[in-house]
Amino acid sequence: MRDTEQMPSDQRRLVVAGASVVAVSYGMARFALGLSTPRIVEDQVATSAEIGLASSLSFLTYVLACFVSSRLLNSGRWKTSVLLVLLTATVGTLMVAMSSSAPLFMSGIGVAGAAAGFSSGAIAYRLAQEISPAQEARAQSIANAGTGIGVAISTGILLAVSSWRLVFVVAAVLACVVCLWFLRLKTSSPATAAGGSSDEARGEWRALLFPILLTILMGAGSSVYWTYGRALAEEQGGLSDFQSLLFWGAIGVAGIGGALAGDVASRMGLKLSWTLCSVILGLSILCLPLCSNVVFAVLSGALFGAFYTVVTGLTIELGRQSWPRAVGAATGILFATIAVGQTAGSMLNGLALTNLSMERLFTLGGVATLVAGALIWGMKKKTDPSPSSVG
Repeated sequence: MRDTEQMPSDQRRLVVAGASVVAVSYGMARFALGLSTPRIVEDQVATSAEIGLASSLSFLTYVLACFVSSRLLNSGRWKTSVLLVLLTATVGTLMVAMSSSAPLFMSGIGVAGAAAGFSSGAIAYRLAQEISPAQEARAQSIANAGTGIGVAISTGILLAVSSWRLVFVVAAVLACVVCLWFLRLKTSSPATAAGGSSDEARGEWRALLFPILLTILMGAGSSVYWTYGRALAEEQGGLSDFQSLLFWGAIGVAGIGGALAGDVASRMGLKLSWTLCSVILGLSILCLPLCSNVVFAVLSGALFGAFYTVVTGLTIELGRQSWPRAVGAATGILFATIAVGQTAGSMLNGLALTNLSMERLFTLGGVATLVAGALIWGMKKKTDPSPSSVG
């Protein structure tokens, strides 16, 4: 933690605020759906198939938001993107909390899903602008690990009061608080001090083609776990409601370990880090249908949460290597293509659930993730005279 401790206090606050926005937009507004699925079905708000389609809609709006955010960041308009996080997270989660039928529920999930798309690139962009190059990779990883914090908060609420609607109400309130906090924070920006421009300079699209393929595969493979992980743990492993909450909480708490992604990449190299982490992620997906008790289910959840977050953190490094002078835009695009894979995977999972067992869907998801881990070795190394520079 030496680099983080040397970071000025105003920049540390910025990283914490960024992680808080990620916690709400990803861990709560977007991924609380998987946590709440069994209770939503019990309350007859939506069926399992409708939840699968709602998840697809969430991924679709997320993709669109990522690309809109990327366009905004190209002209330095990160504040507009964060304001859109506030708007979509607040409106979407309140719609979900008030829903009593599938149409309103699915619409709310779709609106809330866009919040994460507006947040990822904007946060990566601002950190790249205002955190010193030596500390930026770690700062990005810490902010990205906010997903796990949000999942853990959602789980804690359900453990305390057993109300899935309250999870979304709290998400709406926190979205207002943390987005305004992130917007109001001021730092001494290295880029500004150096007289640099806040506009990003995109690289060639072909530099992103291989990372796009990898992230689509990873997104498709992981989608089944986010949507049906808790339901499968209850059905296959015989977990009680309380035990399945522990399982989901393990995903969130372990996901905080994704803050190590920057350190892992710097010590092992991006390709080896991506492969090893993708293999463990894929195995956690493959093994969940085999978990016959709470101990093994929680272990699977912990591995999934930790290594999903690490791999998404490594995605920021993929973007940095591909477009070193447009980290925010590259991050937004690659996070969008993760969601493209998740959209396709979630839609296919929802449609295939009538013909294929849930266990088979998890097998296919695990295999897709393993393939993504292997294919990175086909990516050519890109060299750039100033890989740390942005602007």
